[in-house]
Amino acid sequence: MTIPVLPRISDYVGHWAGIHPEREALVGDSVRWTYRELQAEVDAIAAALVGQGVGRGDRVALLGRTRPECFAHFLATASIGAIWVGLNPRYTLDEITAILADSRPRLVFSMIEPSETGFAELLGGISEQTGPSVPLITRGDAGPGISTGWAAFLAAGTDRSSLDVARKAVEPHDAAAMIYTSGTTGKSKGALVPHVGLSSCGVIQTSRWYGDAPRKLCDLPLNHIGGLGDICTSILTAGGTVVFMAKFDAAGALRMVERERLTHLYYIPTQLLAAVETPEWETCDLSSLEWILWGGAAAPLGLLERLAQKGAKLGTSYSLTESTGSVTYTEPDDPLDVLAWSVGRIDPRYEVTIRRADGSTANDGEEGEILIRGEHITLGYFGRPEATREAIDADGWLHTGDLARIEPNGHVRLAGRLKEMYKSGGYNVYPREIESVLEQHPGVSLASVVGVPDDRWGEVGHAFVVAGDVSADELETFLAERLANYKRPKRLWLEQSLPRLPIGKVDKAALRRRIAAEPKPTSRENR
Repeated sequence: MTIPVLPRISDYVGHWAGIHPEREALVGDSVRWTYRELQAEVDAIAAALVGQGVGRGDRVALLGRTRPECFAHFLATASIGAIWVGLNPRYTLDEITAILADSRPRLVFSMIEPSETGFAELLGGISEQTGPSVPLITRGDAGPGISTGWAAFLAAGTDRSSLDVARKAVEPHDAAAMIYTSGTTGKSKGALVPHVGLSSCGVIQTSRWYGDAPRKLCDLPLNHIGGLGDICTSILTAGGTVVFMAKFDAAGALRMVERERLTHLYYIPTQLLAAVETPEWETCDLSSLEWILWGGAAAPLGLLERLAQKGAKLGTSYSLTESTGSVTYTEPDDPLDVLAWSVGRIDPRYEVTIRRADGSTANDGEEGEILIRGEHITLGYFGRPEATREAIDADGWLHTGDLARIEPNGHVRLAGRLKEMYKSGGYNVYPREIESVLEQHPGVSLASVVGVPDDRWGEVGHAFVVAGDVSADELETFLAERLANYKRPKRLWLEQSLPRLPIGKVDKAALRRRIAAEPKPTSRENR
């Protein structure tokens, strides 16, 4: 079956409800929705949003874990032209309120029960930050600081004709979601992901990885392009089934493969390393798996050899939040020693080039920056025109900041990054964000963070801090209260001074040389 690129990513709900109404669409702890049932859920939420006055271009924020209800909320929001903003429960109140202040949502939703430890205080802090003009709506009943309960929210929904009018006004190049990625200035930026990007990238990914009715696990956060795009919306375009787990559990994921007869696993190598080390890797029936996929970092050859023993096809690709979907793919018959370093070949349906620093096209085998162009890429950063112009040039090319070269066989080999950003456990981490938080401490006069290789997480942060009467433990506690754990450095050294370049900037190359000269540490489990 040829799958069309529909104008809106949410259109695939009705598309598949018309073709396979009784096929499972979303599975979670408490629901097993068919496409017919998913369509009813999405329509009810969308009608309620319109009833609240939400319109095209408005932002709607949701705090929630990886659950079917949260993905249905995204689809409903996007279907009426509003922009969905995911809030990760792992974020601190400071991080959440910063995103809310930047995105300025019309409504804020919570799928977290206030009775859960610590969340009553978190919801109270959110309500205090947004104020009475921004309703806070919970999946349960209304309570202190919560404007509306779920039943009352749905009951105020608009009629079908008004809903249809709202949906018809939505254009393919409208933003469906805003995904926050850290910036070199230390401030998060909301990358606007278009409907057409999710639709077209999902159709291409379907042609690469999926057969009829794929069943794929999602335990990645939905505010991350991996969870929202590479798993959920790509499976939606394929008419398959997404099986949700609230958080990653290596053994639980393998048991889920056996119980739900999953056909696809998509992880970062760190998670796959954890999976093959569990007893379940040997005891669970994983014969339903057609593909084991990874992204965010290279997979070691030893890991690939263990994965290959299960008989599933192995594959990886290259993408970033701003590209919406993967633009390179490996092939099912690529040998393991190639899969260990390659991110695949450029899919001919995408426009991708590698450029030298002077803007000219690099030759094969020559390093340059990856540039991507097309209607699928981000529309830019919300409220940040200068950052948008820096990322997307006048000719429409997205400058990824990633260095790569094309090998003689056409495979793309990543070679490093132009920017200081590093990837830890598949997440983009920007040193300046961490440095800014450290420098908020009254005892810190200067902080510098660099990414260093790590066997488990791919890369981790190492912080050098010039401070007065303050201990490393105190600074780690300070960071824990303000940053998600994957952003926090795994090592923190207190210094009297930091090396400087002639122009006065901290010499980060000298810091990396110091780290390289030290005995290799054991990675601290700080996830």
